[in-house]
Amino acid sequence: MGVATEIERILGHSVLDPFGILGVARNCTTDDVKAAYRSKSRQIHPDKARHDQARPAFEKLKAAEAELMDDTKRVSIQNMMAEARRELSADWKAEVTSGARRLEDADESTSAFDDAAFAKYKAIMIDIEWRRRQKLKEAMAAQGTAAKKEEEATNEKRQKRQADKAWEDNRDVRVSDWRKFQAKGGKSKKSKTKKTKQG
Repeated sequence: MGVATEIERILGHSVLDPFGILGVARNCTTDDVKAAYRSKSRQIHPDKARHDQARPAFEKLKAAEAELMDDTKRVSIQNMMAEARRELSADWKAEVTSGARRLEDADESTSAFDDAAFAKYKAIMIDIEWRRRQKLKEAMAAQGTAAKKEEEATNEKRQKRQADKAWEDNRDVRVSDWRKFQAKGGKSKKSKTKKTKQG
């Protein structure tokens, strides 16, 4: 396969299908992944391949290799793909039973089944990612609410401290006013007014 063809093939694959990007079987081992990566990376390496899309293709290949070299991620993807195939198989059998699909069109060994299974796997992964983002969004919103409440509490405490300080700062003035008031007889205007009315 030529360099241009291989680059276009890699770029044509979904990032959700690292097996397809590397061109390895879905039940591959890490040795299979290493071998495929070595072969293809030499072929499309941007320092060697004269193609304007060599770098993005190489980066996509490298990301796929890193994903499949991680045993946990590789097994997780394999399990999700297997689950998609099981669900599709059940769907097709139900369609055959209901008459919505012909028996000969429910062959699981065809490329049509493979394509449909991958489409289901992709839909599952997109749904999982959407749910993850929704939870993250809700968590961020909750954090924002908590932060706002904390800020309001902090502002309230600051305002109380400022009021207390203002009260203390004006203490001498209040004491002085009180002493002047006492020196004049200690009677308020209200008391005088009341006494006049009674007279």
